[in-house]
Amino acid sequence: MPVTNGRASSSPPQSSSGPITPGPRAIALTNLYHSALKSTLKAISYDSFAACFPLLSAQAPQALRAIWQAMRDGLEGFATSEFEMILQERQVYIRLNALDSLISDAIRRRDTSLANGEVNENNVQPPHTLPPEPLVKAHLTPLYLSQQSQLNAKLQTVESMNASLLAQICEQRKEITKILRSTRQLCSDVEDAAEVMHDLQGLGHEAREAEILLDDVEPREKY
Repeated sequence: MPVTNGRASSSPPQSSSGPITPGPRAIALTNLYHSALKSTLKAISYDSFAACFPLLSAQAPQALRAIWQAMRDGLEGFATSEFEMILQERQVYIRLNALDSLISDAIRRRDTSLANGEVNENNVQPPHTLPPEPLVKAHLTPLYLSQQSQLNAKLQTVESMNASLLAQICEQRKEITKILRSTRQLCSDVEDAAEVMHDLQGLGHEAREAEILLDDVEPREKY
């Protein structure tokens, strides 16, 4: 059935979880569809249908009329249910109500600007006469600003991560420098110890030579 609720919807789109009140454009779309459907079904007249079944129309016209009526009702019910399913799946009412709200807000802002003298209605250029560049900018600038905000946020995150990594690298460099200093000190200590051991080996060798000399001297003194 056609929708007869004529209240304009200037509020934001309603949630799909609850009943949605159709706005003027949603009402116009629904009424247009039902009007077109009735015109289509009206074209399927009983006379045209009966002409396809002359014998049955002559012998059982009531039965044939019942079949024709059932077919028309079935087609109407199927077309209506499919249309309502498409409206729900595509969220047509929500989108059309959002369009109504957008247009109402634009009209309100235009009227406010005109009332405040901010804009002269005679100097307003119709959108369809504007050159391509400002139209493209008007459509793309919000998208670019949104993308720029996202990129700035990502850049700040990366810079923060880089600063943290730089601090870790600096700490690791300090630790590596400390380890290298300790390693060099240990190498120096090992070299000093090696020199001491070399000196001790020399003293030991001299002591053994002295002991051998003493052993040679003692037998001679006995004789």
